[in-house]
Amino acid sequence: MTSSLTSTSLRSPRRARRHTEDPLAAALLAAAAAGLVGLVGLAVLWAVALPVASRPVPGTPRVALVVDAGGRPDLALARARAAASVTERAGAADVTVRVPRSASEAAADVRYLAAHRDVTEIVVVGPAASAAARAAAADYPRARFAARPVVPPALR
Repeated sequence: MTSSLTSTSLRSPRRARRHTEDPLAAALLAAAAAGLVGLVGLAVLWAVALPVASRPVPGTPRVALVVDAGGRPDLALARARAAASVTERAGAADVTVRVPRSASEAAADVRYLAAHRDVTEIVVVGPAASAAARAAAADYPRARFAARPVVPPALR
């Protein structure tokens, strides 16, 4: 004969031990969580505030400065940035700086800037940038080009 009684005792599953008993591990976990929250907060703030802060004042003219890199691209970039900084601090214009290293880069930079309707003037310095401006002038009659022998201390 078969027993009609079945085993009714059910075992409870083993509970996993939590490793939060260690105060150092708990502190490290809390610090990592706080750091992650802080990074996310900074990323959101940067994504929201940067576009607002980098917008030029309405009505401020936009000038592009294209300077040949020549043999010393770091010096050319430093001079171009200095001229742009002086001009922007004075509130005279919003300046975009390009320092091409070759004639093809100069042509691409000049044509790109000439195609933008919001650029009021393109100042070119150096032989490659000047040649690129002369070539682009026929294709972009609305663009205003100014060739200079050296980087001016300020634009406008």
